[in-house]
Amino acid sequence: METNEKSFINFRINIDETVRFSCRTSSNNNIAEKEIFRVGSFYFFYVFNRTERLNTYSLREISKDEFYDRKREFLNFRPNSRTSEWVDKSNNSFSVKNYYNGSKKNNCYWKRNVPLEDCMFITENNPLKEIYDAVKSEAAIRKAQTDAFDREEKYEYARKCGGMGRKLGIAYVNVLRIGPEKGKLMKFKESYERAIQKAEEMPLSEARELHNDLFRRGRATRKATMDKLNIQYFDVDVNLLSLDELEKKLLQRLNAYAEESIRIAKTNLANADYATRQQMYDALLNSSRRQKKEVLIQLGIDVAALDLSKYPLSEIKRALAATLGLETER
Repeated sequence: METNEKSFINFRINIDETVRFSCRTSSNNNIAEKEIFRVGSFYFFYVFNRTERLNTYSLREISKDEFYDRKREFLNFRPNSRTSEWVDKSNNSFSVKNYYNGSKKNNCYWKRNVPLEDCMFITENNPLKEIYDAVKSEAAIRKAQTDAFDREEKYEYARKCGGMGRKLGIAYVNVLRIGPEKGKLMKFKESYERAIQKAEEMPLSEARELHNDLFRRGRATRKATMDKLNIQYFDVDVNLLSLDELEKKLLQRLNAYAEESIRIAKTNLANADYATRQQMYDALLNSSRRQKKEVLIQLGIDVAALDLSKYPLSEIKRALAATLGLETER
């Protein structure tokens, strides 16, 4: 008894009786095998199917009644009781053979390789279950040893990445994804710092679009944007990289402008005539996004640099209401 890396059990056991049914297509590309066999007072049913794409297995313990029902079924497949092998009109070959221990001794060993997960038993003391349990236990021990080795390797890798990250000033998660190779990490760091510098110098409207592309849209857009910024990420999944420093720099500029734009708007609306202020106030009460943007533009604000979904329009409405004598405006 043994198991390979795929957890196959190599069964080899002396049996008391077996009935084997097999069918092969003329091309030999498809094979179906069914076998029932008996070991003392224990009964089993084995199935194997092979196609051009897949092999499937099943080994399960069955009841005595099912064993004899299937035995009659298999034997009745034969054209007659004297025929054990035949070929149909499509040139597919069939075989049904029944052996007993002592009649043909060489045929009364059951020898098959079956995946561990495809075995199912209903009793604890049958001889196949004993083999199964031994192999399962052995496989569990090997898996535990492998897992322990993997954990040690992962720990060592993480430790090395942490050290390189601290040494080079790169976020740990990025070292973990790119790998602890210094050359690659330096190329990433240098290209990333250039991208941050570029983001600090670009117009606010471009900075807003850059933020949206990197942090609000999907993987494909983020990848295209990082390529445009010439950030070297070495085929790492871009969604797994941390770009916190870049996002922080962008938001510092954009948030600062959003605050400054309120002051600009209040200054400009104070200088507008009454009719213009009334028109602007009415437009801001309207639910039309287009009209609200037009008012902000009229007040000298770069709307392309703003996140209008979070912009405090209520402050501008209150300021307008105050100049119009509408003290109830909230």
